[in-house]
Amino acid sequence: MFEKEEEMISKSKKRLEEISIPEESVNHAIQHGLLIAKAKRRNRRKTIWTIGVAVILMLTFTTSIRVSPTFATAVASIPGLERFVEILQPEFDKGLEAIIDQEYYEPVGISQTKNNITFTLDGVIIDETGAEIFYTLEAPRSIKNIEYTDIKFLNGDKELIGSIGYNSPNQEEDNRKVDKFSFTFSDIEKFDTKNFTIKFEIEEGADNTNFEIPFTIKNELMSGKVYVVNKEVVIDKQKVLIKEIKIYPLRVALTMRFDEGNDMVFLQFEDLRLEDEKGEEWSSIRNGASGFGGVGDIEKTYFLQSNYFKEPKELYLKFDKVQALPKEESYLLVDFNKKVILEQPSFEKIEVTKILSGGLELRYKPIKENHMYSLFSQGENAKGEDIDIPLDRSWQDEEYQYADIQLEGNMLNPIKLPFYAYPNYLEGTASIRIK
Repeated sequence: MFEKEEEMISKSKKRLEEISIPEESVNHAIQHGLLIAKAKRRNRRKTIWTIGVAVILMLTFTTSIRVSPTFATAVASIPGLERFVEILQPEFDKGLEAIIDQEYYEPVGISQTKNNITFTLDGVIIDETGAEIFYTLEAPRSIKNIEYTDIKFLNGDKELIGSIGYNSPNQEEDNRKVDKFSFTFSDIEKFDTKNFTIKFEIEEGADNTNFEIPFTIKNELMSGKVYVVNKEVVIDKQKVLIKEIKIYPLRVALTMRFDEGNDMVFLQFEDLRLEDEKGEEWSSIRNGASGFGGVGDIEKTYFLQSNYFKEPKELYLKFDKVQALPKEESYLLVDFNKKVILEQPSFEKIEVTKILSGGLELRYKPIKENHMYSLFSQGENAKGEDIDIPLDRSWQDEEYQYADIQLEGNMLNPIKLPFYAYPNYLEGTASIRIK
């Protein structure tokens, strides 16, 4: 079942210590991924968001372990390499490991060849929140610099709307890619059929190649386990109602409602997690969060990593390290014509170093180790019209993290940019029993 992953291991081990990560390539990949995500967002019925590097260039063996559940599980299954996975992936997702163990990962093995490029659909994991589509792409020529466009996933004739992520692993053969498409649906989907189709286009210079592979899954599509909570938590005088938790094979959907009387805006939960009766972490945010809802919405759904196939006797929702800002200080107000900041948080933890005609450069202390948050997701002009952020690059040195954002839309000044993340925190912790 893991032949392709084992092949990746044997080849990647030889060059693990030889690979350096060029910052320019990483930044380019981040930029490209954000462009894709933001383009998709404009067409969605409901805002779906991700923070951190959702689509990033995979340059090393260690990173491949972190992003590919089948690959990581294959590594762990080889005698002598179990500890290697533990070291390289301290936050390895046990839920995805359980998906493999429970055979919810379904091999497919369908191939299609066009313009001397062969796409093989290796296997899939699908639930009502999204899908992981594992594939191999091969050609008798280099496909190192190809681009994917117009990626679609259908259930029967219905297109499943949501965000799309994919990686670009740097493998030894320039003519071969082993990777996955990751779909997160913008609504919980109830499938009408077990018939699905993956469609996408490959741009190769001036040439375009379209692939369309229909397939039928044999597994039963598992429904979510629903826990209706409806309990209020108070942290640092701010109230939040935990409405419900739905647990699916790929992720946990946690819905919260923030009290309109709060004087703070909740931003990001850095340590939102589920724990069992033994204090063992059962589910948590990893490598950034995603979910439904926009900045300032009073109700949001957060996605956590899942452990669907485990049945603890007791289950608790816990969180601390909650990013928040006073409502009247939760944004930047910028006049791009005059190149001045009109309003900003008084905490002075993020510094605007440059104002351009249609963008900003910022500097700040890293918010979280080994993770880059996007500071903004969208803005609005003086008429209240949406301003998109098609480019959002992040990088860091030994001391600071940097961001370069570019805006797109009717730049009628002043432009308001609500913070999506900011290193200011509520005091206290929260714990609530859900089972």
